[in-house]
Amino acid sequence: MLKWIGAALFAAASMFGTSALAADWPQPEPEYPELPEVDYGLSGAFYLRGSVAGNAMWARNVEFCPCPNSATPTDMGWGYSFGAGAGYEFGNGFRTDLTVDWLRNTGLTANGYSADLRSTVALANVYYDFDLGGMGLSADGGWQGYVGAGLGKAWHYTSATHATNPDLAAGAGNRSWAGAVMAGVAYDMGAAVADIGYRALWHKGFSTQGSGMWVQDAVAHEIRASIRYRFY
Repeated sequence: MLKWIGAALFAAASMFGTSALAADWPQPEPEYPELPEVDYGLSGAFYLRGSVAGNAMWARNVEFCPCPNSATPTDMGWGYSFGAGAGYEFGNGFRTDLTVDWLRNTGLTANGYSADLRSTVALANVYYDFDLGGMGLSADGGWQGYVGAGLGKAWHYTSATHATNPDLAAGAGNRSWAGAVMAGVAYDMGAAVADIGYRALWHKGFSTQGSGMWVQDAVAHEIRASIRYRFY
């Protein structure tokens, strides 16, 4: 019996001594893994943008004076545009911006007259961005789709030449309403967003002097590439 009691006392003393000795040893600091920042959703951001586009233009009708003397275009006009703008993202899919584009289009033809158009177009636009495939509209980026519309003014300078009579050439400037609808896809890279899409850019009308050529309800069908840079 005494032998069992002695063995128990010896074991307890050994455990106490080991614990006390371990307490005296330096303990290493625990290492915690780095956790990625949590994406709690989008916040608002200002942005700057730039765009380039190619366009094909068609018009509903072309009037010639003395009136009434109208003609349907026989050839589509072709051209390009480039522009810049500034806007704001609201963080809920909606964004808005102000854009200014410089557009050139040549070759829209009716009644033997071919128009050469130079326009400056200022628009106020609103868009809605939506997620594509669960990979967009978040801080880690991804693919998005968008739709939008805009309204504003255009300042035109139009010259026209006649196919068989160069003496009938004429040019003039005017101002008209302008509007746009657009849709496309974008890739969100964080601070920058690149997109490509279609824009239908409507002009109420543009005209020349001399020939009395008045192009009504012209639409430039554009394939447009843009990049936006955010400022958080």
